[in-house]
Amino acid sequence: MPEIIIKIDDAEVKKALNDLAGRMANQSPVMKIIGEYMVRSTEDRFNRQGPAPDGSPWARLSRSTLKRKKHPKILTESGALRGGIHYQLRGTNAVLIGPGTNIPYAAIHQLGGTISLKARTGTLAFKNKGGFLSRKAAGQRKTAVRVAVANYGARKIMIPARPYLGVSEKDSGEIVRIINNYLAMR
Repeated sequence: MPEIIIKIDDAEVKKALNDLAGRMANQSPVMKIIGEYMVRSTEDRFNRQGPAPDGSPWARLSRSTLKRKKHPKILTESGALRGGIHYQLRGTNAVLIGPGTNIPYAAIHQLGGTISLKARTGTLAFKNKGGFLSRKAAGQRKTAVRVAVANYGARKIMIPARPYLGVSEKDSGEIVRIINNYLAMR
């Protein structure tokens, strides 16, 4: 999975980080606090359903997506992406924030893109009185079900970017506050 790198390009944050570097060789205690804050800020972005760190709203879900989802929340079907956000120290003067590497769809939701699906054959199971059954439910039913084979053609799915990672203007101010408070205590 590709690594997504978002760097802070904020003069006030850079100045605070340079002040910190000038006064402390090991910045990991502050980086841990910043990491914890950024994880909470990202979780809050999921709770509010956006906006992206730059303030732009997340793209709405398509009608077809809304039909198949269990609920209308964006980027929150199983909870794996949202629950997988964590921080990791990189050395003593950097912190990484993002989902675990076991979430293969994380990058496409952050950056957007096209998914190409190959043509395939699938099995559909129907209840006796109509309606679809999941594969698991069809296997557990003791009553007869109708089964049909379906061919699906190749297709492309466009996924709009819904940036959930990044540093908002509010986050920049909070990072500066965290650094200044830490330096004031030393």
